[in-house]
Amino acid sequence: MNKLKQNLTKLKSELEGELYFDDLLLALYATDASVYRILPTAVALPKTTTDIKKLIAFAKAHKIGLIPRTAGTSLAGQVVGNGIVVDVSKYFTKIISINKIEKTVTVQPGVVRDQLNNYLEPYGLFFGPNTSTSNRCMIGGMVGNNSSGTTSIQYG
Repeated sequence: MNKLKQNLTKLKSELEGELYFDDLLLALYATDASVYRILPTAVALPKTTTDIKKLIAFAKAHKIGLIPRTAGTSLAGQVVGNGIVVDVSKYFTKIISINKIEKTVTVQPGVVRDQLNNYLEPYGLFFGPNTSTSNRCMIGGMVGNNSSGTTSIQYG
């Protein structure tokens, strides 16, 4: 086993979440809705912020890029690359808080846009970007890709 695989195996044992570097998962994460295909080094599904910190430290120590990924917004290859894909769509899916006075909401990046708007509706609020994939796209991807949709001119 090469040195990187050994280090990934050690990292895997230290995470609460999941870390994959088998051929099947690498192939699944090698593409998005674009024509691009680049095999990542590994795929992480962090469960805690501590996991994310460990991934950042590992990437820094081994000079490997991290590729944040959620779901539903990448059509041009933004989430493919040869680094470690960090998919937060499984565990980072909570709406943390709402401030009705300031009209702000704090969410984790794996919250689906339509679920957020269903939550905000009783407060008379909504998250403006209206993408065609709103029933499955996640806030982290929308922010990372600067998603807009049909209401971007009206709401910015």
